[in-house]
Amino acid sequence: MMKPEDLDRVLANEADIVPSSGFVSSVMDAVTAEATAPPLPFPWRRAWPLAVGFAAALVWLIASRFEPATTAPGPDLYVWFEMIVPMATEWVAAGLVMSIVLTVLSLRMVRVK
Repeated sequence: MMKPEDLDRVLANEADIVPSSGFVSSVMDAVTAEATAPPLPFPWRRAWPLAVGFAAALVWLIASRFEPATTAPGPDLYVWFEMIVPMATEWVAAGLVMSIVLTVLSLRMVRVK
């Protein structure tokens, strides 16, 4: 094992690292050019479709609030949800059991080593 004094002695014999000529000035020129560059323009061409879509959705939501509610026959979401819940419960229970089993197994493996 190397002692700190030995490491100091080895490193004292090493030559100093000096940057190549012109390195500092080229870095500073690049920093100055980056600092004085004009800011990036806002991408209005890409933002306009999003703004128009948002405005259209807002107009549609406001207009739909003033329309009278119709009683057209359609799917009853509550009945559909009641039908799905028993199947989903089995999947959720299976997922929880698998997660608990994998967690217990991984914790046992960590404790062994």
